[in-house]
Amino acid sequence: MSTLAVDADARDLAAAEHLVHRLDEVLGADGPEDAYVISTHVVQEPTARLVAVLDWPGGPAVEELTALLADRLPDAYVTLDSPAIAEATARTAGRLARYPGRTRIETVTTVAAVATDSVVDAVEGLAGITLAPDDALDLTGFARPVWREGRCVLLVQRAAGGLVPFEMRHQIPCCSDH
Repeated sequence: MSTLAVDADARDLAAAEHLVHRLDEVLGADGPEDAYVISTHVVQEPTARLVAVLDWPGGPAVEELTALLADRLPDAYVTLDSPAIAEATARTAGRLARYPGRTRIETVTTVAAVATDSVVDAVEGLAGITLAPDDALDLTGFARPVWREGRCVLLVQRAAGGLVPFEMRHQIPCCSDH
């Protein structure tokens, strides 16, 4: 298994998503969806930023993967020693950007189907929302579950049209209306 961290000094979620897309380009996103997992993690030192952790169970050896990424992403730092790797390995923190079942659930689906069709272990409603297995979720094109207490959890919230992921593709900055 190859697990390594890729640090391209991503200062926000948009930059982290860009790094994930760049990794997909290098790794061949056309391959099987369950070939690798990419999660993003907040790292504080020396400055706050998001680091991508790549976990590739059936992929090339770590040395080969490190050389490939160093060659194709020269502006990124690849390391085998990062707090982000420890979080991803322990599944205690981080948001999953690439994971088995992602494309199957990024549609209008149900709570039960998310757990059946992907690596997501649980769907949880925020703000006291109780969910039933047949509740409809609009995850169209974007679902970013998180690692929490050893489990993959997708957080959802109520919106005008029903239940949607807590993290939306296009975030509205806090206090944007004043």
